[in-house]
Amino acid sequence: MTKRQPINSTAGQVAAMANSRTPLDPPSHVPLERDAAGFWTEIVAARSREEWTPHDLAFAADLANAMALLHANRKKVRAEGETTVSPAGTPMVNPRVGVVNSLHAQVKAARQSLGLHSAARGDHRDVLRRRALSQEAESAADDAAADSLLARPTVIQ
Repeated sequence: MTKRQPINSTAGQVAAMANSRTPLDPPSHVPLERDAAGFWTEIVAARSREEWTPHDLAFAADLANAMALLHANRKKVRAEGETTVSPAGTPMVNPRVGVVNSLHAQVKAARQSLGLHSAARGDHRDVLRRRALSQEAESAADDAAADSLLARPTVIQ
Protein backbone atom coordinates (compact mmCIF):
# COMPACT_ATOMS: atom_id res chain seq x y z
CA MET A 1 0.00 0.00 0.00
CA THR A 2 1.34 3.42 -0.89
CA LYS A 3 1.59 6.19 1.64
CA ARG A 4 -0.97 8.94 1.25
CA GLN A 5 0.37 12.39 0.68
CA PRO A 6 -0.90 15.15 2.99
CA ILE A 7 -3.45 17.35 1.27
CA ASN A 8 -1.41 20.47 2.06
CA SER A 9 1.39 19.18 -0.19
CA THR A 10 1.56 19.53 -3.96
CA ALA A 11 1.59 15.75 -4.37
CA GLY A 12 -1.49 15.46 -2.15
CA GLN A 13 -3.38 18.06 -4.16
CA VAL A 14 -2.42 16.39 -7.45
CA ALA A 15 -3.61 13.05 -6.07
CA ALA A 16 -6.90 14.62 -4.95
CA MET A 17 -7.40 16.13 -8.40
CA ALA A 18 -6.52 12.88 -10.17
CA ASN A 19 -8.98 10.89 -8.07
CA SER A 20 -11.77 13.46 -8.02
CA ARG A 21 -13.61 12.07 -11.03
CA THR A 22 -13.42 8.44 -9.90
CA PRO A 23 -16.72 7.43 -8.30
CA LEU A 24 -16.62 5.84 -4.87
CA ASP A 25 -18.55 2.61 -5.13
CA PRO A 26 -19.40 0.28 -2.29
CA PRO A 27 -17.22 -2.83 -2.13
CA SER A 28 -18.62 -5.86 -3.92
CA HIS A 29 -18.66 -7.88 -0.67
CA VAL A 30 -21.00 -5.32 0.97
CA PRO A 31 -23.78 -4.70 -1.55
CA LEU A 32 -26.17 -1.82 -0.99
CA GLU A 33 -29.83 -2.49 -0.37
CA ARG A 34 -32.17 -1.08 -2.99
CA ASP A 35 -33.10 2.02 -0.96
CA ALA A 36 -29.60 2.73 0.39
CA ALA A 37 -28.03 4.42 -2.65
CA GLY A 38 -29.04 7.93 -1.60
CA PHE A 39 -27.61 7.39 1.87
CA TRP A 40 -24.38 6.04 0.33
CA THR A 41 -23.97 9.22 -1.71
CA GLU A 42 -24.47 11.41 1.35
CA ILE A 43 -22.07 9.37 3.48
CA VAL A 44 -19.17 9.37 1.02
CA ALA A 45 -19.70 13.10 0.37
CA ALA A 46 -19.12 13.79 4.07
CA ARG A 47 -15.37 13.35 3.57
CA SER A 48 -12.99 14.10 0.76
CA ARG A 49 -12.22 11.17 -1.53
CA GLU A 50 -8.67 10.92 -0.25
CA GLU A 51 -9.84 10.20 3.29
CA TRP A 52 -11.68 6.96 2.43
CA THR A 53 -9.89 3.64 2.92
CA PRO A 54 -11.25 0.31 1.57
CA HIS A 55 -12.22 -0.72 5.12
CA ASP A 56 -14.03 2.59 5.66
CA LEU A 57 -15.96 2.10 2.42
CA ALA A 58 -17.16 -1.33 3.58
CA PHE A 59 -18.25 0.17 6.88
CA ALA A 60 -19.91 3.08 5.02
CA ALA A 61 -21.92 0.58 2.96
CA ASP A 62 -23.12 -1.06 6.18
CA LEU A 63 -24.04 2.38 7.50
CA ALA A 64 -26.00 3.22 4.33
CA ASN A 65 -27.93 -0.06 4.59
CA ALA A 66 -28.71 0.60 8.27
CA MET A 67 -29.87 4.13 7.46
CA ALA A 68 -32.18 2.78 4.74
CA LEU A 69 -33.69 0.27 7.19
CA LEU A 70 -34.09 2.99 9.81
CA HIS A 71 -35.87 5.24 7.32
CA ALA A 72 -38.21 2.44 6.22
CA ASN A 73 -39.06 1.46 9.79
CA ARG A 74 -39.69 5.07 10.82
CA LYS A 75 -42.21 5.39 7.99
CA LYS A 76 -43.95 2.22 9.18
CA VAL A 77 -44.09 3.48 12.77
CA ARG A 78 -45.68 6.72 11.55
CA ALA A 79 -48.27 4.75 9.60
CA GLU A 80 -48.96 2.17 12.35
CA GLY A 81 -48.65 4.48 15.34
CA GLU A 82 -46.38 4.17 18.36
CA THR A 83 -48.91 2.06 20.22
CA THR A 84 -50.86 -0.99 19.18
CA VAL A 85 -53.16 -3.50 20.80
CA SER A 86 -51.90 -6.82 22.12
CA PRO A 87 -53.69 -10.09 21.27
CA ALA A 88 -55.31 -9.84 24.72
CA GLY A 89 -56.75 -6.44 23.77
CA THR A 90 -54.57 -4.24 25.96
CA PRO A 91 -52.65 -1.26 24.57
CA MET A 92 -48.91 -1.77 24.15
CA VAL A 93 -45.89 -0.12 22.55
CA ASN A 94 -45.50 -0.99 18.89
CA PRO A 95 -42.57 -3.47 18.72
CA ARG A 96 -41.26 -1.59 15.69
CA VAL A 97 -40.42 1.34 18.01
CA GLY A 98 -37.73 -0.86 19.58
CA VAL A 99 -36.40 -1.71 16.12
CA VAL A 100 -36.21 2.00 15.26
CA ASN A 101 -34.38 2.77 18.50
CA SER A 102 -31.92 -0.06 17.90
CA LEU A 103 -31.24 1.00 14.32
CA HIS A 104 -30.80 4.61 15.40
CA ALA A 105 -28.19 3.58 17.97
CA GLN A 106 -26.44 1.46 15.32
CA VAL A 107 -26.35 4.37 12.87
CA LYS A 108 -25.06 6.78 15.50
CA ALA A 109 -22.30 4.37 16.56
CA ALA A 110 -21.30 3.73 12.95
CA ARG A 111 -21.06 7.45 12.21
CA GLN A 112 -18.86 7.91 15.26
CA SER A 113 -16.73 4.93 14.31
CA LEU A 114 -16.22 6.32 10.80
CA GLY A 115 -15.35 9.70 12.27
CA LEU A 116 -17.90 11.58 10.22
CA HIS A 117 -17.83 14.30 12.84
CA SER A 118 -14.83 16.62 13.07
CA ALA A 119 -13.91 15.85 16.67
CA ALA A 120 -12.98 12.30 15.70
CA ARG A 121 -10.64 13.47 12.95
CA GLY A 122 -8.48 15.83 15.03
CA ASP A 123 -8.70 19.52 15.81
CA HIS A 124 -11.80 20.98 14.20
CA ARG A 125 -9.91 23.81 12.47
CA ASP A 126 -7.32 21.39 11.06
CA VAL A 127 -10.03 19.09 9.75
CA LEU A 128 -11.87 21.95 8.10
CA ARG A 129 -8.65 23.28 6.53
CA ARG A 130 -7.67 19.85 5.15
CA ARG A 131 -11.18 19.25 3.88
CA ALA A 132 -11.33 22.67 2.21
CA LEU A 133 -7.97 22.08 0.48
CA SER A 134 -9.13 18.69 -0.76
CA GLN A 135 -12.43 20.05 -1.99
CA GLU A 136 -10.65 22.91 -3.78
CA ALA A 137 -8.41 20.40 -5.56
CA GLU A 138 -11.41 18.25 -6.53
CA SER A 139 -13.27 21.34 -7.77
CA ALA A 140 -10.26 22.44 -9.80
CA ALA A 141 -10.17 19.01 -11.38
CA ASP A 142 -13.87 19.26 -12.26
CA ASP A 143 -13.24 22.67 -13.84
CA ALA A 144 -10.28 21.29 -15.79
CA ALA A 145 -12.33 18.32 -16.99
CA ALA A 146 -14.81 20.71 -18.57
CA ASP A 147 -12.00 22.38 -20.53
CA SER A 148 -10.58 20.03 -23.14
CA LEU A 149 -7.46 22.19 -23.55
CA LEU A 150 -5.92 21.21 -20.25
CA ALA A 151 -4.23 17.93 -19.44
CA ARG A 152 -5.50 16.19 -16.34
CA PRO A 153 -3.00 15.45 -13.60
CA THR A 154 -2.10 11.84 -13.00
CA VAL A 155 -0.43 10.11 -10.10
CA ILE A 156 2.47 7.80 -10.93
CA GLN A 157 2.86 5.02 -8.41
